[in-house]
Amino acid sequence: MSGHRLLRLICALTVFGLAGYLLRGYITDDTFIHLRYAENLLDRGEFSFNPGSKTYGATSPLWIFGLALLMKIGLAPVAAAWTIGALSGLLLVLAADAIVERLSFAPRWKFLLLLLVVSDVWFIRWTFSGMETPLATALLVLLLRPLVLARPAGRLWPRYLAWGVGAGLAALVRPEFLVMVPLALPFLLWFEYFRAASMEGNVGRYKARPHAPIMAAVSGWILVVVPWLVFAWISFGRIFPETAAAKSVGFSLNPADWFPYLYRGVAMLAIPQGVLWVGMLLLILLILRRHQYIEQFQAEEMALPPEEADILAAGVGPWSVWGPVAVVGIAMTWSAVLLGGLALRQVWIISRYVSPLAPVLLLAMSVVVEWLMQGAAVTVAIRRTGRVILLVCVLGALLVNGWMFTTKVLPHARTFPAGVEECYLELALWLRDNTPDDTVVAAIDIGAVGLGSDREVLDLMGLVSPEILTLGHELGFEAMVTSGAWLEAGGRRPGYLVDRSEGAPRWAGRTVRGVRFELLDTCVIEGLGLNEPQPWTVALYRLVPVDTGVKSSSGG
Repeated sequence: MSGHRLLRLICALTVFGLAGYLLRGYITDDTFIHLRYAENLLDRGEFSFNPGSKTYGATSPLWIFGLALLMKIGLAPVAAAWTIGALSGLLLVLAADAIVERLSFAPRWKFLLLLLVVSDVWFIRWTFSGMETPLATALLVLLLRPLVLARPAGRLWPRYLAWGVGAGLAALVRPEFLVMVPLALPFLLWFEYFRAASMEGNVGRYKARPHAPIMAAVSGWILVVVPWLVFAWISFGRIFPETAAAKSVGFSLNPADWFPYLYRGVAMLAIPQGVLWVGMLLLILLILRRHQYIEQFQAEEMALPPEEADILAAGVGPWSVWGPVAVVGIAMTWSAVLLGGLALRQVWIISRYVSPLAPVLLLAMSVVVEWLMQGAAVTVAIRRTGRVILLVCVLGALLVNGWMFTTKVLPHARTFPAGVEECYLELALWLRDNTPDDTVVAAIDIGAVGLGSDREVLDLMGLVSPEILTLGHELGFEAMVTSGAWLEAGGRRPGYLVDRSEGAPRWAGRTVRGVRFELLDTCVIEGLGLNEPQPWTVALYRLVPVDTGVKSSSGG
């Protein structure tokens, strides 16, 4: 390992480790959903949130299997979530460094590129939250690795068999990857074909015919994905998780419907990368302006003197053109499918849904910058100006991410877990200790309540309660909850409710649909997320049936 690479890794891992230390104890309520599934998988051998009721209410089966494995060898649930997140984040850092090392950049730019990857505020936040985001991100980066391998075309079968397995694993981490990830394969095989032709001529072109690697990739993908899809269909009657339906308003082609969702998704990516996007635009404008006046300059003015040879080395061989085209093609395709798919289905996007794209976009931007800066028409003055633009934008992006981390993420990471422990877990433990085993508890946020109480949960967001999901889509989830229609959703009526609302407890003293809401306890959580920093009241109610003679949907 070269000294440059060692220094780069030490710095990246230092940033990663420091962020992990500062975010120690951070956890989300959704993490407890994964932990509840993992607990039931170990204790009962079933994929369920409520024991005895198999439901596909978790986004990431592979993440749950990983949690179950760590819990099986003795880690406590929360420690298992932190550990698998940290290991997945470490995998991303190493995978990104392996790709960066093979690029033809000068060492200083490799250093800055890896630093941008590891400093991404969304990557840092979700890596230490116990959610599956870092594993999803690491797998996307690993799936780009064929672009920088220099092995001969004769080894394409094992290479793409492994690629297919990786694509299958990615589909078990995020359901949208089932559709999105395979779309990279045409770009990869197109690049393999031109690379082989460049290296070995007609012989290489023959070896790199796409039919064999396609078969290998499909075989690897089937080996991983099909068994799970068969199991999901038999067990749940569906191949996509309930979360996909619960978080979607519905499919629409009307731009007025889907554009706000698309804008939000792009904005989530722009927070850590927007300064870099501006730098790319400025650099492109600079090069275009140069081309307008190219005939005014002599060839000798465009030569790169030896002392400037380290600024941005040109790509070599088949990578010089086809590599950047393939990387950019994959990045744009994945971005369009993920952002467009979420927008068309009107899914309210949060940062962890789109942050796996971040390092892929960084790699794409970096190879475009290299391609722009090494053109023969670019003068030394243009290169120096471009270098200044790049350096300013990189430093700007690092500062923005640092500011977001220290002023937004870190305060939330310190207050929210305390609220979860003092509110949801305390109420859940009370329910565990003071209610019969067959009690049903209704809740809006189900993770900590379900894991801590060990009681059946009626999920008012529909993730693990199919009857609520159906009712929510019929009435609208907000109307369904506020009207009390969930009290008559079928099955056993809940005996308790753990509710969350702004301001005073909204159900206290009311009688709705023959049920009186008896307030037992309240507590406050300071903010649910970065965009919802206001305090929320969490209230525990006992639901007492009464004979009113009237069924009211508006409350008493």
